[in-house]
Amino acid sequence: MSTKRIVLFIGYLLIFMTTRSFAQFPEDALRLSLSGLSVGARALAMGGAYTGIANDFTAVYWNPAGLAQIRYYEISGGIGHLGYKNQSTFFGQSSSLSNNSTSLSSAGFVYPLPTRRGSLTLAFGYNRSADFTTALAFNGFNAVSSIIPSLYDPDENQDLAWQLYLEDSTGYTPIQQNVGQRGSVLENDGVKNWTIAGALEIIPKLYLGATLTLISGSYSYTRNFIEEDAKRLYTKPPFDFQQLVVDNAIDWELSGYGFKIGMLYNIRDRARFGITVKAPSRYTVKEKFQTDGLSVFKTPDKKGVYQYTASVSGRSEYDVQTPFVFGGGISLNAGGLVISGDAEYADWGEMEFKNPSSNISGLTKKNHDIKSLFRATTNLRAGAEYAIPDTDVRLRGGFVYQPSPFEGDPSSFAQKYVTGGIGLALQASVFIDVAYAHGSWDTFHVNYDQTSRTDESVTTNNLLFTISYHF
Repeated sequence: MSTKRIVLFIGYLLIFMTTRSFAQFPEDALRLSLSGLSVGARALAMGGAYTGIANDFTAVYWNPAGLAQIRYYEISGGIGHLGYKNQSTFFGQSSSLSNNSTSLSSAGFVYPLPTRRGSLTLAFGYNRSADFTTALAFNGFNAVSSIIPSLYDPDENQDLAWQLYLEDSTGYTPIQQNVGQRGSVLENDGVKNWTIAGALEIIPKLYLGATLTLISGSYSYTRNFIEEDAKRLYTKPPFDFQQLVVDNAIDWELSGYGFKIGMLYNIRDRARFGITVKAPSRYTVKEKFQTDGLSVFKTPDKKGVYQYTASVSGRSEYDVQTPFVFGGGISLNAGGLVISGDAEYADWGEMEFKNPSSNISGLTKKNHDIKSLFRATTNLRAGAEYAIPDTDVRLRGGFVYQPSPFEGDPSSFAQKYVTGGIGLALQASVFIDVAYAHGSWDTFHVNYDQTSRTDESVTTNNLLFTISYHF
């Protein structure tokens, strides 16, 4: 795997250590650029291969041109649940941690306008386009390094190691290796889209549409990191070190906008072909962070103190511009069987930071890092739906393959999902859909450099319920 990712995570950690190093990091841009799968239970059950179908409210997300197919009023809503589990390995020791979230995934209204020919349809609503829920735990003995040297800062007011009495006046600390390290990381919240969309049939069976999105949302990151003299090797005052605790917290407030256009062509009601272009979205990130440190020693100093505390905090603001995303999909209808496939292309090196606040430096370098760290990828999605004869029941299944956007990552780092679900029509006016998706992939993180690294195996379970009323 690429060593460039190590550089990314080292830099990302430094954001927690000092207000002067407050900056934008490539993973921040990526987090806002990636989209989720959980908009619409029918779409999720079919692996998100919905560009060539898009015949309900969720077309505002998948392909707005599909709205022009709808000839009835529609009110719909959905609730989603995400379960995230991370099995990590840290210096040969295994740990596991889970995190869950339940939220409103979509809610909307479709309004077809009366026309003399063709169709014109509007839609308004909400969808949750990304979920930031993750978790990580680790615990092991590190014989080669310590986090303490990385806490050094030339400015004593920002130097946690100095404030916690873990280094001398020159910045030196004898605590360089042979320490126990453990901790946990939780990420939460997500991106919310408030949409208005419209579509029309410009000639028979050819539809064009567009979606304008106003973005809101939030992101939270918390990390508890503990380092201790597990083998009692540091016994000489003043560095008779016992334990260090570092708590990091980051909170974002998000706002922004996005735009997507789509085309859909119906070929004799047997096949549909769709194309979408998602223009670069613009996010404004208002960020605040705080790092709290606690050091504990085995014997008291002259004042009888065993432990010391320190804290640094700060705020910043910046914009993130996401890349263009190009999508294409086709669906085939053979009696009661629908088969669909999608491909979606994005060059993640096109992500860009803009308009940093005054306490952010190195903007040009950060954007150059993005060009170096990320690559273009093509996501692949496939799905099928089968209508059981003489019933109002539809069975669905699908598969998703999303390569890692990091340059040099192996195929094991690609996100893979197996999906399935069921749909039920009640009196041709109420539709209930349930979907499930199981995802898996490998990844890694570093705590401060490559000498303190967790290798991880992630599994996710998405459950989505949607109900719609047509009248």
